[in-house]
Amino acid sequence: MLEFYWAGAWLRFAQVVIYASLWIVIGCFVAAFFRRILGPAKTRKFFGDGTRRGLLTGWVMGMLIPVCSLGVIPIVREMHRAKVKGGTIIAFGLTAPLFNPLSVLYGLTLSDPIAIIAFSFCSLIIVTGLGFLWDRLFDPEPFEEEVEKPVAYGIKRMISMFDSCAREMVGPSLKYILIGMVCSAIVASLLPHGYLQSGLEQFDQFAPVKVTMLAAPIYTTPLLAMSQIGGMFQHGNSVGAAFSLLILGAGVNVGLLFCLGSAFGWKRIVAFFLMLVAVTLVLAYTISGPLYPEGIEPAGHSHAFDVYSNPFPPGMSNAQSSAWNKAADFWKTNEYGGTYLLAFLMVSGIAFNLISRFKDLESWYRTTGNEAPKYDAILPGWVLSIVMIAVLIGVSIVSCFVYYPPPQEVIEDMIFINTDCVVFARTQKWETAEKRIQMCDDLSRRLEIGIYLRKGNVDEFLSTQGKLYREKLDALKHSVEARDSGRVVAESFEVQAAFTRLKKAIQEK
Repeated sequence: MLEFYWAGAWLRFAQVVIYASLWIVIGCFVAAFFRRILGPAKTRKFFGDGTRRGLLTGWVMGMLIPVCSLGVIPIVREMHRAKVKGGTIIAFGLTAPLFNPLSVLYGLTLSDPIAIIAFSFCSLIIVTGLGFLWDRLFDPEPFEEEVEKPVAYGIKRMISMFDSCAREMVGPSLKYILIGMVCSAIVASLLPHGYLQSGLEQFDQFAPVKVTMLAAPIYTTPLLAMSQIGGMFQHGNSVGAAFSLLILGAGVNVGLLFCLGSAFGWKRIVAFFLMLVAVTLVLAYTISGPLYPEGIEPAGHSHAFDVYSNPFPPGMSNAQSSAWNKAADFWKTNEYGGTYLLAFLMVSGIAFNLISRFKDLESWYRTTGNEAPKYDAILPGWVLSIVMIAVLIGVSIVSCFVYYPPPQEVIEDMIFINTDCVVFARTQKWETAEKRIQMCDDLSRRLEIGIYLRKGNVDEFLSTQGKLYREKLDALKHSVEARDSGRVVAESFEVQAAFTRLKKAIQEK
């Protein structure tokens, strides 16, 4: 029995590491930029220190910076070190894990666009409202401006930025990140397999409360949360539960709460978290009815939360070996270089810590030569801030076009993957078929977003064909999960026919 729980926890922990690695690396680099390039005073000014736009700036910057609730931890720590107002830190820390351009675009294909717009607006209400209350209820911590000798321009500043980034990855941030990861893995191992597949329907008045109780201990990325929310809309689950999943699942985790508690004190963080839960539930129940999609019949179950329960049924004999195999397959499918970068940062952080025992790196970084650098241009802080914002916007735009490639490229990939999906289903290779079904569903959504990015709209006929294709995939998925070989054959033919119509609609445009 112990092996069963250990295998489930290990697999879920590995999945969280793979999901979070790239977001964590981005968070460390952003924190290093604030520390080494801007410095405390300019970081406070960047976030509207002493002005009324601080909360709004925190929300906007959170929408632009692509991090998750673990990746935001290094940035939150650096903002607190720079003495940014607590309300602004709260606004940024809650918004950054919720939305980024990639997740918002993905979300627009999962439900009615008005739902995602409403979710974004409600998040603005929550973060600005709680940030405002924080600044009013809790007096700002008094501080004396620390006069730091600036880092020397040129190569020393670049090295110092990488030093800060790497050492943060093996510093206090690592402790909070591991807390969040381990907590999520433990919760998943303790919840029985398939425990959350029912009981979250629209008519269940306690659905938002159930998700709220689950959401804080678990970890999810913005893209994964959007995918799960889409599944809930598609199956007629509670809209309020979907909203609670976004705010408290994607926006918060135990590691982030520990980080905030260490920075501001546990009494304040407990009070803040209780207010967050209360406001989230009020908004969840408010929007649940009006945003429920028309023409959707409740399916009676949902697989949206399967990743938060034990992946193995009780009594499974080879759970340990299966966990290793599933983790390896998951890494191959979801690894985009993040784990390599994360490992490189950690090794570099250890190296910098060892070097610092023999050489005072901080003094070396701040030592300037007698002559000004010959080829370095010294840029003022406001220029660096504008450049940073422009880079964030530019990276977001480029990332969108990379993640959502031209439709012809997507269709070429879908031809092979859809064929595999149908063949594996008919030959009863169940687990492989499930993976191909999920890949087909994801590619069909990326197909529509790619068209929208390049043309500004998606033809209604093409969008309808995409939805019909996903409905056929969903029906096939249920039959595969039930191991119903009789229904699988008929439904696989329907999937192939739906894909042929979708491909034709693309080729005719």
